[in-house]
Amino acid sequence: MLKALFNFWKSSLFLLVFFSCSTTKNTLLNKEYHALTTKYNVLFNGKEAFSVGESIIEQAFEDNFYDLILVEPINLRGENKDETTIVPGFDRAEEKAVKAIQKHSIKINELQYNRQMDEAYLLLGKARYFDRRFFPALEAFNYLLEMGAKRSVFVEGKIWREKTNIRLQNLELAIGNLRPLARALYSKSKHFPIANATLADAFIQLKTLDSALVYIKRAAIKAPKRKTKARYLFITAQLFERLDQKDSAQWAYQEIIKLKRKAPRKFFINAKIKNTLLEESISFEDRIDQVERLVKNYENQPFEHIINRALGNLYFQHNLDSLALIYFNHSLESSSLDLYTQVKNYQDLIEYNFENGNYLKTGVYLDKLLLLFDESTIDYKKTKRKRDNLSEVVIYEKTINETDSLIKLMSLSRKGQLIFFKNYLNNQETQAQKAETEKRFFQLNNNTKSSFYFYNPKLILQGKQAYRANWGNRPNLDNWRSETAIQNNIIENNSVRSIQNKTKSTSIIQETPESFVSALPKTQLEKDSIISLNQKAYLQLGMIYKEKFIDYPLARKRLEALMSLNPPSSIVVQVLYHLYRMDQKENPQQADVYKAELIKNFPDTPFGRLLEDKENYDSSGVITPEILYSNVLSLFENQEFNKALDKMEGLKVLVSGSDLEPKMALLKAHTLGRLNGVKAWKKALAKVAANYSAVDEGLRAKELIEQIKLYNDLEESGIVYKNYKWIFPFERIDKENATLFYNAIKKSIEASNSRWSVSQDPYNENYIFIVVHGIRDPQEVENWKQKHTINDLEIETKDNFVALSAQYRSYIKNKNWINSSK
Repeated sequence: MLKALFNFWKSSLFLLVFFSCSTTKNTLLNKEYHALTTKYNVLFNGKEAFSVGESIIEQAFEDNFYDLILVEPINLRGENKDETTIVPGFDRAEEKAVKAIQKHSIKINELQYNRQMDEAYLLLGKARYFDRRFFPALEAFNYLLEMGAKRSVFVEGKIWREKTNIRLQNLELAIGNLRPLARALYSKSKHFPIANATLADAFIQLKTLDSALVYIKRAAIKAPKRKTKARYLFITAQLFERLDQKDSAQWAYQEIIKLKRKAPRKFFINAKIKNTLLEESISFEDRIDQVERLVKNYENQPFEHIINRALGNLYFQHNLDSLALIYFNHSLESSSLDLYTQVKNYQDLIEYNFENGNYLKTGVYLDKLLLLFDESTIDYKKTKRKRDNLSEVVIYEKTINETDSLIKLMSLSRKGQLIFFKNYLNNQETQAQKAETEKRFFQLNNNTKSSFYFYNPKLILQGKQAYRANWGNRPNLDNWRSETAIQNNIIENNSVRSIQNKTKSTSIIQETPESFVSALPKTQLEKDSIISLNQKAYLQLGMIYKEKFIDYPLARKRLEALMSLNPPSSIVVQVLYHLYRMDQKENPQQADVYKAELIKNFPDTPFGRLLEDKENYDSSGVITPEILYSNVLSLFENQEFNKALDKMEGLKVLVSGSDLEPKMALLKAHTLGRLNGVKAWKKALAKVAANYSAVDEGLRAKELIEQIKLYNDLEESGIVYKNYKWIFPFERIDKENATLFYNAIKKSIEASNSRWSVSQDPYNENYIFIVVHGIRDPQEVENWKQKHTINDLEIETKDNFVALSAQYRSYIKNKNWINSSK
């Protein structure tokens, strides 16, 4: 009996559950079953997954306190919105929301009878939003608003829809839809803070800071969560600062400070620092003391990079530069240094060193800063442009440092050299041990941190950039820090390069004082080459500082240092001239001394002639060097090479030290090559490459030399076709007859309707060639001679000859034609 009763109730319960699963009936039992299942099963799991994703994003987020911090702490700005995140929680949240809608929606006659569908669509939109799929998210929110959701969910859905519009840069639309709602909500409403904050976000992106300030302040005052309140208050303070309302900004920072431990530590520390920097009523010493107390508190160790930077800024404000630089270096050496602080420190150090003429240090910091930016960003391109402008200075300063050291070492005895290198190697070993200790300490500290690194694309990018800055480009292999492993990998990919690297590796491993000494220059030729390179670098730096940066003290320092090195007269004359030009206004008496020395000791140089010829000197500024260079270039293009060389010699003084000097030097090399052949061209190009190695012209000259060598000094190779030239040499002094002959033979060829053509080609400084082209067989020349004469100038009386085209090209390139008439 009992068993039968149990089976009856079991069957009844099964039938009850079975018939209640239908989504096509709006019975009470049906609606309650689907509502409970949706809420406590599907949506519960979806919301849990969403919360995990939110926590990951929040912990991985890094605020940039040197700019307006973000209203919403997620990494969406500046990223590719077409790519989804790699945070797993949002995928699962969307999956659960979709499952709830598909399996538990009770929609009959366009009416929804499952009250949990509002929450399902809201969760679906939020999950897509955080997954950066904004258009699908917008679709979900729009559907939620159209389906007649209950008021609480409707308001939240409307706010999230406008957040999505802001991400899609529909800022005016978002403001138009959200402003009436933000004004209509009661201040006690849970949606009041987020509605006002979202509206403020739209105004911030439109750069309408006064309107943004109104709404973010409303949000800050009523925000229930302390961490959200601290964020909104900090943005309020920053906006007050941007609008130059310092007293109001201090009020907002003090409100954060009053929260004490209820506010996230990062907001408390930054508010404390900002408030101290803005405080003008207390003395400088008291402000320093307040910030230093923050450093001494062990709880603030993760923020020591920010605090040290603040101390550096305070010392800079009071012109205590040496102390400021110490604290900036402390900030950069901090184990908890973040990317934003690192960038700001480098930017400030770059500006400081550039303004103080420390261009080499400026270049070093620019190199470090470039490694922190993605190459596709505007920041990278701006920094790269600054670095390119300093490239000449950096290269020449490094050349001076290296060659000065070499010259100093060459002047020591062998015993002195051995002692120097022994101390050097000991110092290197000490530095390596110190670096290893610091690295282990850094790793120990970081092992305790959990930042969900691999879930955040921005942190991954920062990690890659930090790796490049520390380790450079290394192959992807096991034991990547091992030199042996890297060498083995190189051997597998490129046997030739591996041999070179292996040799280099061996030399590094076997570093001894004796090996360093043996590598020093031995022959007088090598030593003279280093001395010459050193002096040329001093000269170029002096001219760059004078012409490009208008930094006369630094230019004078370099040029005077060069004079103390006993340079050759070709350099002395340029140094004296530039010293004279710099001292004309500031120190006329010293300028007259330089002028007198130039005229007395170097009267035959362009510099001496220019200063001695008063009329020429006064008019030198009327015609710009650019116009004169253009005229010389025209002469070169018209193949008037002798005239071009004469003009260049006269312009040497005008372009000295300017950007046109390397251009003129390269043009002169090309001109000499056209006049004197490939060997002369290579020699002139080598001179340009040595003298202007830091600029484009010097690099181009080096490339041309390599190309000439690659093609075996441009020697003819391959098939020689039967194509001939009929050549008539004329001396340049006989240019009038050459022109008459050229016009006559050209007219005669055109009259005979021949396929031939004629040209006038400069050969060298002494000869011009009148050349007839298009000849297929030498017999054609003999046939043509029998039929034509040229204005009574008999061809037979000319020293003419027929040569293969390849042979003619050899004459032009190598200048190896021998005049048989002499």
